[in-house]
Amino acid sequence: MYPTLWFIDLYTVFILIGLFMSLFVVHLYAEKIKMAQKLKLDILMIGIIAIFAGFIAAVLFQLLFDVIKGNEIRPFAMTFYGGLVGGIAAFLLLYFLYISKKHETAAFRDLLIIAPAAITIAHAFGRVGCFFAGCCYGIETNSWLGMQFPDLPNPVYPTQLFEALFLFLLFAVLFFLAFWKHNIYTMPTYLISYGVWRFLIEFIRGDERGAFFLSLSPSQWFALVAIISGTVLAVLIGKKVILSDNAKSVL
Repeated sequence: MYPTLWFIDLYTVFILIGLFMSLFVVHLYAEKIKMAQKLKLDILMIGIIAIFAGFIAAVLFQLLFDVIKGNEIRPFAMTFYGGLVGGIAAFLLLYFLYISKKHETAAFRDLLIIAPAAITIAHAFGRVGCFFAGCCYGIETNSWLGMQFPDLPNPVYPTQLFEALFLFLLFAVLFFLAFWKHNIYTMPTYLISYGVWRFLIEFIRGDERGAFFLSLSPSQWFALVAIISGTVLAVLIGKKVILSDNAKSVL
């Protein structure tokens, strides 16, 4: 909508704010559980590397999809799920190749507890950035909820703000579960909650991305994968197959 302010790219600004807040949340949690200083610094370091890997993956995923669908190639267009998958993959790779070998107590369980809150706060600010950039908007509407974007002929739902509000609320829940309850179900809560939300809000998204299969968008299929993954993870945790003191593996 308003991509720049005094020649400052607002999309980039909010992305950077989100990433800083993500790392800050991890820092706060590490301080709360009295994580060793060297371990905390190493985790923050690989977190920064994973963020850059996520950006690259987000661009490549979108590029691959546009090529497959025959869409117009948009330089530096990104997709959240691509960035999420790429960032998590990079973090896990670095964690097991570097952190777990360097530190005797690597606190993977603690990271899994705080990671959803860190991801959610970054995503929330990112969606605010999308609003200012005028992308990821909703379908046309005459509702009082509609907003007029400069480059669009009619008012549309500001789905970027809807999602940002949802993500800030979800962050509050995840932050509470992690910091005050040390709850090991934060990851299933995140995957299921965001998966359901994303699946539903896609029905009022108006930016052209094309249906993928069975008239559902790629994001809706990823959302279904997230819901199923979160449900399976919750069951495994509940049955103490993973993330319990007597589980064979922390994974």
